[in-house]
Amino acid sequence: MSIEFAVKFFCSLLLVTPVVCCPVFAQTDTEQSRGSLPTDAEIKSLLIGPNTTSDTNSTNDSIPKLREPVLTLKGAVEQASTSNQNISKGRFEVSRFKWDYIAAQSGRLPNVKILSYLAQQTVGGNPIIPPQANAFVFMSAMLPVTQQYRLGLEARAIKLAREIAQLRLEQEQDDVKAKVKSVYYRVALDQSKVSTLQIAIKYLTELQHTTANRVKEGSALKVDAMKVSATLEKTQLELLRAKNTLQIDHEKFNHLLGRDLAASVVLEVIPPPDEFELNVRNSEQKALATRPEIKAADARRRQIHLEKKIRLAEYIPNVSVGAVYIALPGYNNEVLPKNTFAPGMFINYNAFDWGRRAFLAKAQSKSEQAALSNLANIRDEVLIDLHTQINQLTEARLSVKTSKYARDVALEDLRVSMNRYKFTSEKLAEVLAAHSSLANASDAYEQSLLAFWSAKAEFDRAVGE
Repeated sequence: MSIEFAVKFFCSLLLVTPVVCCPVFAQTDTEQSRGSLPTDAEIKSLLIGPNTTSDTNSTNDSIPKLREPVLTLKGAVEQASTSNQNISKGRFEVSRFKWDYIAAQSGRLPNVKILSYLAQQTVGGNPIIPPQANAFVFMSAMLPVTQQYRLGLEARAIKLAREIAQLRLEQEQDDVKAKVKSVYYRVALDQSKVSTLQIAIKYLTELQHTTANRVKEGSALKVDAMKVSATLEKTQLELLRAKNTLQIDHEKFNHLLGRDLAASVVLEVIPPPDEFELNVRNSEQKALATRPEIKAADARRRQIHLEKKIRLAEYIPNVSVGAVYIALPGYNNEVLPKNTFAPGMFINYNAFDWGRRAFLAKAQSKSEQAALSNLANIRDEVLIDLHTQINQLTEARLSVKTSKYARDVALEDLRVSMNRYKFTSEKLAEVLAAHSSLANASDAYEQSLLAFWSAKAEFDRAVGE
């Protein structure tokens, strides 16, 4: 009996211990539904802004989870540069010019030709002389000499075409980088909005509980509780929409990076301003030196100049050094030798072409002048675009500073109004007005953040980053 009593006593301790050690499990439904005001850490997180974008639907906190590495903005751009589908397509297009260049270089090697002929020779249909097998073999090996100059120009033209394709690829990479930065910042903005709405819901939940107690005490009307509940329901709907927007922007971000759409991501804090934002002269020099539009226009000018030289190179006669071997086995001919081997120099020249080469050279000269004018025009457009983005980025920074100050004031005003409503004779309408002011200030702050991040992405593109 003593053993059975000890076992029962031990089991009863196991059943009672969670309630004793973890009093949170003993909370009633009413206490759990009350909510609480945001903690100082939550408010500080809201004021500073979100640093990460993880899944909003968290699992049980008691389950240990490995911390996911932070994906920096630089890391996101590098990942998009290697995995984006459009960039991969551009790399395939650039790689094909390698084989075009090798094929063009093969034209500088000796040109070997073989021509053979095999037939039955008959003499005037005479049946007395039987048919005899005859053969004709012609072999030649020609090494281009003067054509080497033209072939070299053609090979250089292919290299320039590859350079232009490479610059187009770089421009596509720049566009993708700008999109990645824009979406990167937008995901952070979505997370900021979700965090703001979550804190607002905590305030409204506490306000709902306080108003319900006042209605029971008779110090508030039932319509007041209905107003608070309606505001809470509206904010919860806004939170649902914000989470849905975060999910879609999250998928777009993963698509740009060439990742699985459902892949989770943790983002870094907003990067500080770099030297190019602070020094206009340096940003102009970098833009003129690195913008792919300028490089492509200059490469096109050089390509047209090479095409002009190729046209003028057609005036040079085609001179080749080689040898010809002819064999005529079996032919009944006493005049032509049976075998002939003739080394020497071979010349091919179109002496009169009705002015075709001169006309084509003049056309190339006009194209070269147009390419020079286009290059100057693109340089001016790049500088105008850069100056525009610098001005917009400066204005966006100031707008963020102003809207952040207004949001902080609205948040503090809501906290003070909540305390007055709980402990003094503050009216509910004033608390709801403070909440509305916070919502408007938060929306203005988020819009200014979006404008700043978009301006930052455009500035990086304009400066050639």
